[in-house]
Amino acid sequence: MSYDRPRLLAIDPWDCGCTECLTGEYKPLRMASASDIAALLCGELAGNTSATFQVEIRYEVRPDSDGPLSKAAPTAATVSCDDRTWTLDRYAARAVLGSL
Repeated sequence: MSYDRPRLLAIDPWDCGCTECLTGEYKPLRMASASDIAALLCGELAGNTSATFQVEIRYEVRPDSDGPLSKAAPTAATVSCDDRTWTLDRYAARAVLGSL
């Protein structure tokens, strides 16, 4: 018999050990990956934590380019919460920026 892991639905508090976390429907914040955090910030996952996140987005700007700063492209993002930091790649950074 095979066991299909349930789809991740939410991020729970740091040390959560509820049934949903044990079955894989939810994930404690301490176990979240960078892609989980990006999905949380984009609204694809529910946020069951009362945590506050700090988001820093880095941009690539070329001085010789034509156009305003609004055309600058995000190259990465760093998300921090308590004592944990996640680094998002350029694609996740763009998705997060678009959802803010």
